[in-house]
Amino acid sequence: MLYLALKHRETIIIDPKEGLDPTMTVAELFKDGPICIEISKVHEMGKKVLLGVQAPLELRVLRHELIAATHE
Repeated sequence: MLYLALKHRETIIIDPKEGLDPTMTVAELFKDGPICIEISKVHEMGKKVLLGVQAPLELRVLRHELIAATHE
């Protein structure tokens, strides 16, 4: 499980990794189970949370601000 600390209004993006076979079906992608998102902790009077994300290895999970950095 990947753990991310997020502040109020920050987001994460879950999308296919580079090179994913475009003919892969949804059933094949989720053969080992669904995406699971868990709120693990709430910090600083609700201003920050720790999220746990479990997803198929074919998907990447990134903070939203890192998406722009990877496409520059």
